[in-house]
Amino acid sequence: KQQNTNGDGNETGPRLPYRRYYTENKTEIKVGKQATDNDVLSLSPEHRSGAHWWYHASGCPGSHVVLCTDDASPNDNDVRDAAALAALKSKCIGQSVIKVSMTRCRNVSKPPGAKPGLVQLGGDVKTITLKKDEVMKRTERLEETVIVN
Repeated sequence: KQQNTNGDGNETGPRLPYRRYYTENKTEIKVGKQATDNDVLSLSPEHRSGAHWWYHASGCPGSHVVLCTDDASPNDNDVRDAAALAALKSKCIGQSVIKVSMTRCRNVSKPPGAKPGLVQLGGDVKTITLKKDEVMKRTERLEETVIVN
């Protein structure tokens, strides 16, 4: 795991609400650290484009994940890497098969009065289905790329 440092042991810049991972072709994936961070990552244009892709394990609490590409049809390996991180960083990880929702960030909104981390999805939502062994294989490689700040 890498730390984002300036060489003197101190972190550079302010704390970000996510960890950064990188796919094999160097596409950035942002993973929320906690519920309030998930809101900031998912809803703030400062941290994601409306055209970026948003992921969350279906039906259970977990991190919000953003694949930082505007591509209309992202590379399948990148999609599966982002979905694997959403699965790993969720309470669904104990299941043998995990379903992950995927949509554009612009389709994610916060219902009035909702608790931290709770969002609603509109527009086109796709489901990515992963077996736990694929999740573990992909995330083992991705954990080697993580930058925590």
